[in-house]
Amino acid sequence: MSFLLRILLIIAAFAMAGFVFSNVKKAKLSISRGLPWVLLGFLVLLLSLFPDVAYALSYALGFQAPINFVFLFFIAVLLVKGFLSSVHVSQLENKVKELSQQVAIDRLDHYERTHNLSK
Repeated sequence: MSFLLRILLIIAAFAMAGFVFSNVKKAKLSISRGLPWVLLGFLVLLLSLFPDVAYALSYALGFQAPINFVFLFFIAVLLVKGFLSSVHVSQLENKVKELSQQVAIDRLDHYERTHNLSK
């Protein structure tokens, strides 16, 4: 890995962490949602500081080139993150549906009570 690429990856890792922390501070992102991105940035930082780890793992797992291992690893991490986000969105959609149904029931109950009181 070239020295320039390592420097760029280090800068990118710190920029990513800064962006995540900034969004957490502005309350645009929860800490639990930002933590995986910080960890991913930390992995990029580790691989840029210690590229021999990628070489050793790719050799041990039988990859022809370390970049293939790195790409596959980060693609897998992002796929898992995307799936977990989909699960979370689905749970939130169910909660919104349940809350809107409860609000509708409460409004109907309130309307029926006020309507019966006026008679």
